[in-house]
Amino acid sequence: IKQVRTVEISPEKLPLRFTDVAAQLIPTSVHLRSLSGNKNFQVLEQNFEYDLVNAQKILDKYIDHQIEIITEGGERISGTLLSKSSQSFVIKTPGGIKILPWNDKMSVNVQDLPEGLITRPTLIWELAGVKKGKEKLELSYLTKGMEWHAEYVGVLNEAANRINLDAWVSINNQCGATFPDAHLKLVAGEVHRAPAPYPARRREMAMLEFSAKAAAPAFEEREFFEYHIYELERTTTLKNNQTKQISLFPPATVACEKKFFYNANRDPKKVEVRVLFKNDKKSGLGKPLPAGVFRIYQQDKESMEFVGEDRIDHTPRNEDVKITVGKAFDLRGERRVVDRKKISKRSERQSIEIELRNNKEKEDVVIIVEEYMGYRDWEITETNFTYRKKDARRIEFDIPVKANGKTTLKYTVIYSW
Repeated sequence: IKQVRTVEISPEKLPLRFTDVAAQLIPTSVHLRSLSGNKNFQVLEQNFEYDLVNAQKILDKYIDHQIEIITEGGERISGTLLSKSSQSFVIKTPGGIKILPWNDKMSVNVQDLPEGLITRPTLIWELAGVKKGKEKLELSYLTKGMEWHAEYVGVLNEAANRINLDAWVSINNQCGATFPDAHLKLVAGEVHRAPAPYPARRREMAMLEFSAKAAAPAFEEREFFEYHIYELERTTTLKNNQTKQISLFPPATVACEKKFFYNANRDPKKVEVRVLFKNDKKSGLGKPLPAGVFRIYQQDKESMEFVGEDRIDHTPRNEDVKITVGKAFDLRGERRVVDRKKISKRSERQSIEIELRNNKEKEDVVIIVEEYMGYRDWEITETNFTYRKKDARRIEFDIPVKANGKTTLKYTVIYSW
């Protein structure tokens, strides 16, 4: 958070107090500096006071002090408060000690707000080198209770080869402060934070920055350090306890593919449906995509229906986006090891059959079979379909399956160790 404030200041009015700051600010991150060219300006001491007023704290501080209780029947009882629990008050009155059972129809009167309690979180500074007059100050700090993430909405055409894409930024403000007319910057990337000593260690995936500039409606994206900044080119108000959504970039139409994948390690029976596209200008996009949830819809006659969602990681330009939408209703798979034989002390031969069934009435499909070969050396000696070697442990087969039909992939592999 960055705020610029012009204040009337003089040595006689110190210490300097700032209210309207985030209740969850990190005190050790606070930095105050003069923008008025005062080279003698110096912060000697700073304090963050956040002991906010509530009924329990007021009564705790009124132990051994005079209070007045008005009972449900209207009786007024004055005395010194000796103790207070959720069920009763103990009061010393001129007539002796009274124990009063508490209920929500009773009320309590006290004279003044106890010392040390405040109504709003407050930063307090002891300063040196200040002059009488106006001083332009910049306050900056980090705060908890504020987060953002991207939300993507894609609408597939009937052929599932084009997707109309909208991108949104969702900002959740629960830091305890409202920021009117804020200049908003979003930093996307894996920003490292010093680990907490105990108990939680958390990697921050995105950061926000607010300041008070004015500017027109959209995010400008640019590289920053090893991250990407999305700067809103207008001001916006972020209220406490509010979730706000802002369009990240104009709608885009992107070329895509719908593909089917069978992976027996993930699901021995069902076939996954994925939507894939290249994040480049040729496909219709080519923008850095912050991590977030990607929801996909498809038009069905007059209405648009939700078909699935997935979470994507930070995706640079020219990289692939893969969204697992769900499981295909009409496609099934079954993997069997039909033969296993040890052929030496350090090798074994296995024969694998994978039956793929397509129960669609009219549509032929191609199912990509993903096989994990384990951590042993391997060699495929026989197969009825060619395969692609993805890396040392993974291979893929493209298996065509006719409508209302089935296809069986067969291969033999020798494992050595």
